[in-house]
Amino acid sequence: MFREGDKVTVTNPNPGNQRFRGKTGTVIDDGSKSGGLMAVKGIDGRLAETVKGFPGFYPEELSSAH
Repeated sequence: MFREGDKVTVTNPNPGNQRFRGKTGTVIDDGSKSGGLMAVKGIDGRLAETVKGFPGFYPEELSSAH
């Protein structure tokens, strides 16, 4: 569905990721090696992404950014 480099918006996050609703970022891992969990860059602060890693979402939690 989404590939690395695609711009996506978080539209339907699970309860633990509600703070990311409406944010747009870039897919940096398409989930093919992690059971479908896709890493998205650019939706959390740079420091947080550096320290904690990139937030992960399943395809049904995302939509294409326009």
